[in-house]
Amino acid sequence: MIGASANVTMIYSLGYAACRFYETKLNASKSLTSEKTLAQLKGQSENYLEKAIDQEAAMDQILVHMILASNPEKTWEEILPELQALNLSSHSLEAIAQNIKSPQPLDTLLSQLNRDFAVPLLAQCYRIAQINGEITPVEQTVIEAITTKFNMDLNSIQSVVESR
Repeated sequence: MIGASANVTMIYSLGYAACRFYETKLNASKSLTSEKTLAQLKGQSENYLEKAIDQEAAMDQILVHMILASNPEKTWEEILPELQALNLSSHSLEAIAQNIKSPQPLDTLLSQLNRDFAVPLLAQCYRIAQINGEITPVEQTVIEAITTKFNMDLNSIQSVVESR
């Protein structure tokens, strides 16, 4: 659950497709092999994957805010090894690098985020904050913005992250 945002996107997409498949199988009075049913299921899964990719982009841009809060005086070259140690995907690292000099407003990005993706995002933000061993007030502001927006319990996220 705490993996990089690209992994989260794929997990959610595969989970969505699997859920729709089994819902169709359980609820369908007609054969699952019906071309119409399969085409509809495929379309729904592709639509969800597109939405998941959009969520991944929003997550990466929100991570920019956390990275800047954690490393206010470091250059990208100094930050990159720390992020690589967190196993962020190369796609996420590229997106972060592109947005680090001019991030979009955090409130705008949070309004684009789906709650399902907020949990792994919050965990990733917490992991970034823990790199330096303590959460600074600026890092806390980013974390609180996420927890407040989605009415989440940071303590449960902390316990999962710290147990890994």
